[in-house]
Amino acid sequence: MNNFQLLTASATLIIPPLVFHPPAIPTERFANATEHFANNQMPRLTYSVGKYQAQAPDWSKITWGNLPPVQESGYLSIPNNLIPQFGYDPSRSWSAGQQVDSIVMLGDVEDAFRLDSFTLNQIFEITPATPAKLTLKDFGLMEWQTPQSLVKAIPSLGNLNVNQVQPIRDLFIKSGVYNVYGNERIAQIINYNPQAANLPLGNLDLSKYSINSIPRLNITQINKFQGWQQSFINQVPNLNQIPFDKMPLPIKSGTGVVGVASVVFGTSERGDAKVGANYFVSGSVNSSSATIPVACEAGKECAYMELGDFAGSAGSLYGKRWVSGSSQQVKGGFGFLSVVNGGKEPTGRLVYGSGFKVALTGVNESKGTADFGLFFRICVRPPFSPRTCTPYFIGPIPWIPVSENDLVIIGK
Repeated sequence: MNNFQLLTASATLIIPPLVFHPPAIPTERFANATEHFANNQMPRLTYSVGKYQAQAPDWSKITWGNLPPVQESGYLSIPNNLIPQFGYDPSRSWSAGQQVDSIVMLGDVEDAFRLDSFTLNQIFEITPATPAKLTLKDFGLMEWQTPQSLVKAIPSLGNLNVNQVQPIRDLFIKSGVYNVYGNERIAQIINYNPQAANLPLGNLDLSKYSINSIPRLNITQINKFQGWQQSFINQVPNLNQIPFDKMPLPIKSGTGVVGVASVVFGTSERGDAKVGANYFVSGSVNSSSATIPVACEAGKECAYMELGDFAGSAGSLYGKRWVSGSSQQVKGGFGFLSVVNGGKEPTGRLVYGSGFKVALTGVNESKGTADFGLFFRICVRPPFSPRTCTPYFIGPIPWIPVSENDLVIIGK
């Protein structure tokens, strides 16, 4: 299990210094990725260019809910004194075999897919079926909403009588507020009673209330609700059934740049000081979501796949190397979350955009095959501070393997 914990050395600074104590990273971490993927019927498309073929993901059928499970356990723990500065608590833990939609929070992929701009009705228009008896409990972020945060998200609620919104009425009754204020408007009670205004709906059994019990909830954007960033994807009804090509910011196909898997080299290979970064297509990711090629360190293990180009030796990909993430860890993340996982992530590329990184997870010289995996990261946009992200360290999610002479999707 990989244990990822942030520790603070000071509570007096606006952004205290963070110290991270990473575990050792085993080189065999990706050994079973191919076996796991073989048992997963991931939707694919086949592309042919002359004698070459490529297996590409069919993003019209791939959703958060049908991605293969994560292969390694881990956790991120944020000290209590830092949580107010983040605006919410991004801490979490996960186990090997867990589905990624229960690990990734909406705030992690805000810039990648804009999931927060959806309304529930928009989600239900895209997904094949709407739960027959959807309740407030099914919409996970309702648990930490308050009368005040709901009125901020849905201003028209403030003009309604308490009796017209059953969950708020019952919340006030349970706290003794309703008997004092009688039939006043919700906005009046919020203005005159700050304690009542900040009562969490989680104090109620939300499974007893229909999703329609709060007027206009279905047509309100997710990002209008307090703390939406800390909602896991599977806590928003049907969101994990939205195909990646139907996201508010659709995923990139990655097929704009394609190379040929010429030959794979195993773990006996070593880095060469004469082979610079310009010979590599794999590397680290910067804060602008650009892949920065990184060469293997001289004398260190450097398993890799060598690429060919349709244009032959004159092509830009000819002879380039995609290094295995089990051989090479590179600098990752930005901002003060960049210290997580020792500041390292598997070398790889942003083939499909910034939502996840694609890493070569292992090669088999005798079979001439290369295995791949996806890695996710945790991102936070603190109030009045720049966005910060961890390295891509949540994974691997087994991905589409290739064989020598197959096409390889490189992305831009």
